[in-house]
Amino acid sequence: MLFRLVTLLIIGALGVITWFLSSPDRTPNREAATSGNEMPGYYLKNTILTDYDESGMPSLRIAADRIDQIDHGSEVVLFGVHVDYQPPTGQAWVLTGDVAHVAPGGGAIDVTGNVRLQGQAEGRAGDARARDARQAEGRAAAPLIRTDALRYDVPLALATTQSEVHIDFGSQTVSARGLVAHLKERTLLLQSRVNGRFHP
Repeated sequence: MLFRLVTLLIIGALGVITWFLSSPDRTPNREAATSGNEMPGYYLKNTILTDYDESGMPSLRIAADRIDQIDHGSEVVLFGVHVDYQPPTGQAWVLTGDVAHVAPGGGAIDVTGNVRLQGQAEGRAGDARARDARQAEGRAAAPLIRTDALRYDVPLALATTQSEVHIDFGSQTVSARGLVAHLKERTLLLQSRVNGRFHP
């Protein structure tokens, strides 16, 4: 009799547990479980991205130590960034920084951390004739721009910042807050609090 009673209690308990666990309120949300276990977005290491002009020559080259996709979207973040702007004629520019965010569509690049922007010899990067001619003329190096954050508009070749900037012309230094640099026209506009230090 006691054995039958224990058996009935066990069967009843199993039935209650089965009913409780199978109720709709206790079923795990499959979508929530899937989203929590999704694989991370893509990443690339030691990558070079190149954009070409209408003649098929490289006009913009972006090198990065690592590129990560953000939340499976169209935005990416780059680490250890080196951007070469290479117009067919005129001055080339090099932009470097610790981290860069590329907006969807690739129209703008926001670079932060140890940002440096400097003009190179005229002509495309790696053009030995332009470099040799520049050295033969004994021209001073192009200005070096240092700041902590910079936005580069790719279609306009326009670099802007609202942060503190320092511009080195050889041994001379100019500091300001805010900068607009038209890379195609090779013009720099300092916006406010301009200070210059000129050493003999």
